[in-house]
Amino acid sequence: MISRHCHNLEIAGEATSINEAIDLINETSPSIVFMDVELGFGTGFDILGQLPDIHFETIFVTAYDHFAIKAIKWSALDYLLKPVDPAELIASVAKAETNLKAGQHKPAETGEKPVIYDRKLGLPCMEGLKFKNIADIVRCEAKGTYTEFSFADNTKLIVSRPLQAYEEILSPYSFLRVHHSHLINLNRIKEYIKGRGGNIIMADGAIITVAARKKDEFLSHILH
Repeated sequence: MISRHCHNLEIAGEATSINEAIDLINETSPSIVFMDVELGFGTGFDILGQLPDIHFETIFVTAYDHFAIKAIKWSALDYLLKPVDPAELIASVAKAETNLKAGQHKPAETGEKPVIYDRKLGLPCMEGLKFKNIADIVRCEAKGTYTEFSFADNTKLIVSRPLQAYEEILSPYSFLRVHHSHLINLNRIKEYIKGRGGNIIMADGAIITVAARKKDEFLSHILH
């Protein structure tokens, strides 16, 4: 249908699983992703949840209308029900192109840049900012355009900023991105288990896989 009705789009590829989709998105950096909700061994939301940043417009295409609210929460551009109406497809693509040309699509990174004061990180919340000691942060995990913080007292906090925003500001405080979804406090590592990339056991008991491409950088930090 895209080939027939959306002649100005170039199809960068197709994926049939969550891992394949994540790899394809990272390799091709698409402007628009058409995504089914139910994928057999997961959902389209699982794909979005494992991406460090979402810099594309998402159009869900599904036979089920009860996922629409969740799609809105993930800032989906549109939600097309099967069988897809060509006119609705054309309208969705036009909307995506308008946003992209106008530069209106941005990751969910609102407000000012992250704030650090007296070695405390200000995390946005409904009431304003919660200041947490940087040393007490064990790890940060990407949750789509959100970041989940895990602390030494086993509490967690999810904030509406992508992981990349915190990678930049926390790197000088012994934090390292060891995986596209994980930023860790090197001072909170309990154990490193060898492997292709290896696995890290953190102070909170979490087991974090080190991406193979990050292994040398990680080892250079902990063996320095």
